[in-house]
Amino acid sequence: MFTESSEIYQWLLFMVAIVTVLLPMLGNRLSMPAFIVLGRWTRWFLFAALFAYFLKVFGLSYRPDWVHFVTGLALWFVLETGYNWIAIKALSRSELPLFPEFYENVDGDEWPADARFIELKDWLRTEKYSRLKALKAELFEGTFLRASIYESTDGLTRIQILFLPKRKGGAIACYTISTQSKDGERLITDNLFLPYGGYYPESWNMCRKPLIGSLKRLLLLHRKRLLASGFEPVPVEEDALVELNDQQRILERLNVETGFLVPRPRQEEDGKITYEGRYRLWKEMWMLAYLGKSVA
Repeated sequence: MFTESSEIYQWLLFMVAIVTVLLPMLGNRLSMPAFIVLGRWTRWFLFAALFAYFLKVFGLSYRPDWVHFVTGLALWFVLETGYNWIAIKALSRSELPLFPEFYENVDGDEWPADARFIELKDWLRTEKYSRLKALKAELFEGTFLRASIYESTDGLTRIQILFLPKRKGGAIACYTISTQSKDGERLITDNLFLPYGGYYPESWNMCRKPLIGSLKRLLLLHRKRLLASGFEPVPVEEDALVELNDQQRILERLNVETGFLVPRPRQEEDGKITYEGRYRLWKEMWMLAYLGKSVA
């Protein structure tokens, strides 16, 4: 596959390296998560190809090139698995709340100053969605989750727009669309890309599509699911803030009961997440990163 004097493969590796850098940038800029997933695959391929190439160039091994390449793939899997396990353990031991409590946002920073979000806000207004609440939750000092809750004119559909802070400033938006049925069930469609790994109540009909970056497409999917489900939707009378915090408490209680989370009295000693929960979280991290799917 590789030879010491081959400039073709050197240029090929260089081009793959450029693609690996550009794909995530384009994915974030164009709100196309599939580009980010594809970027992770090219990064994995690039690592394995470079590993095989350097073994050949420096004469460190004389096994077939395909063996070196497969070994490089396996080595990347081990390295990333180790990194993910360290991150999960750090999360389990951190002060970061897994199900933070929201409160009303009166600071005037509901929507990030970004042209894409301004366009989205205008679209919601055009589609006659009314804003119910602007909410906020503190993750740690100076870092907040912000949420805007909108409702359709018939009161049957609520849209939660969750703004996740980025490391270098700004925010990324995720969308959760929910409809409640006459018998208390919920039909929920979202595109959250953060690993969750936990469990949902049986009465929640969940569909997670992290590769759909557009609220319009996600809403279309939700409407198709609603028609196919035979739901009898009813307006939600509960206050948006109360509803969201109730959902957070329901999820936390359920995941303690199912063994995903450690009960609060033991969390200081054992951490927040059980070993079974850490495994599920690790599996979801891989599935989201390379397949764009959730295990839940």
